[in-house]
Amino acid sequence: MEKVHVNGVNICYESTGEGYPLIAIMGKDSNMDWWNPSIKAALSERNRLIMLDNRGTGRSDVPEVAYGIADMAKDVVGLMDALGIDKAHIFGQSMGGMIAQEIAIEYPERVAKLILCCTTCGVTRVLPTWRMVMRLMRKKTGFSAQSTLNMLYSKEYMKQNPEQIRAFVERVRNAPPDPRTVDMHKRASRAFDSYERLGRITAPTLIVHGEKDWVFTPKHAKLLNGRIAGSKLVLFPDAGHGLFTQEYRKIIEEIHRFIG
Repeated sequence: MEKVHVNGVNICYESTGEGYPLIAIMGKDSNMDWWNPSIKAALSERNRLIMLDNRGTGRSDVPEVAYGIADMAKDVVGLMDALGIDKAHIFGQSMGGMIAQEIAIEYPERVAKLILCCTTCGVTRVLPTWRMVMRLMRKKTGFSAQSTLNMLYSKEYMKQNPEQIRAFVERVRNAPPDPRTVDMHKRASRAFDSYERLGRITAPTLIVHGEKDWVFTPKHAKLLNGRIAGSKLVLFPDAGHGLFTQEYRKIIEEIHRFIG
């Protein structure tokens, strides 16, 4: 892992593999330790995989000033500049998908192909599920590994995959976000809205989403698909918000077909 100073902050990143660059952006509160080692290996088989800790998370700086999705998008573009990368495939999960959209909209010349996983063009564009309403109403004092597990996976999935869940908990407890970052990422995600700007995305786009996702229901994915010209939507019937882990083999196949 290395660090570069971009956009006023030190951003920690990791580069592995060779080939055309693929930049993978994690979601709210999370850092690159959250990536499953098998997924990292698969994504770096054919491409130079570049992962980063979004500002406020992992080993990147925790800014004292307020920031939003646009700032985090600038961080990624700044990292590309620092690494001498003119153009890359951009892949984002959840809040990382918001950052990826922002890059594709505001810096279209930097994006070869766009991959959006379990994300949204605006949290208020679709009515939230009752379960999501109840989650938002709870007072959170900081990061909770168990709360994150409950958001990503069903009880049945966790019961059927104990070793995978144990390994995930170990990863997320490494360099957890502080309360300020949890709050800042929450505010940034709520404030983001790309709906009216999605027509500006020119990069070929793949959208993958779980049909059992109660954080961002499939309507969010369908909205993206309808607004991004020529985009491809793939829905996975048995997966929730933890889609990429639950169906990673199928998604890796989709990504490899998509980016070539």
